[in-house]
Amino acid sequence: MVELKNNERIDDLECNGYKIIQDKDGYCFTSDSIILTNLVNAHTNDSVVDLCTGSGVIALLLSAKHRLKKVYGIEIQKRLADMASRSVKLNNDDIVEIVNDNLINISQKIGKETFDIVTCNPPYEEKYEKKDEYSEIDICKNEINVSLSEIIKEGSRLLKFGGLFYMIHRARRLVDVIVLFRKFNLEPKNIYFIYPKANKNCDTFIIVGKKGANPSVVIPKPLVVYDDNGEYTEEVKALYNKK
Repeated sequence: MVELKNNERIDDLECNGYKIIQDKDGYCFTSDSIILTNLVNAHTNDSVVDLCTGSGVIALLLSAKHRLKKVYGIEIQKRLADMASRSVKLNNDDIVEIVNDNLINISQKIGKETFDIVTCNPPYEEKYEKKDEYSEIDICKNEINVSLSEIIKEGSRLLKFGGLFYMIHRARRLVDVIVLFRKFNLEPKNIYFIYPKANKNCDTFIIVGKKGANPSVVIPKPLVVYDDNGEYTEEVKALYNKK
């Protein structure tokens, strides 16, 4: 039995019976994490690290969907890490381990060049308002405790040669991400452009980088999230229902 703390609820992840604990008024995962998870091409006995894991949704869903060897979720914020750890217990999952630590140099603690896959839904905003104290949501949305460069550098350190880094980010930062991927020996292999609606500009993308690979990138057809009625498109429904 997992005890809920003040203002927490249990949500159904709609995947193999998995559930997750979330704060009613605090940080909650978005469709970005779901879409990213469902584009990960994992294999049996792969070892995975999810950086900036937050509530642990990506780590939990990857474990629910694939027969993995190990999944680490790395989260610097104590309350979120605790909530994610209790979600792991809630699901009786012995594959996922939540680590409450700064991701910088985390490879020295859990294993350098050890992992098959790294995933990350990072803070999207590079600039932020200077404050004496930052809220939990501030830290989730802004590069306060870690920069994009530090995330990608550590992701590359964690990966085996030929390992894959999956990252979702805002479209306006596409060039930043590609430049940093190549700087840290991650060659972009697939870039998925995501549109909120067919008549809107692209707002996010998912990039897949392969460590040590030769240059060659594939741009699949765009992924449109909502139709004209504000409902999920068939493509997104298929992602959500993927087992």
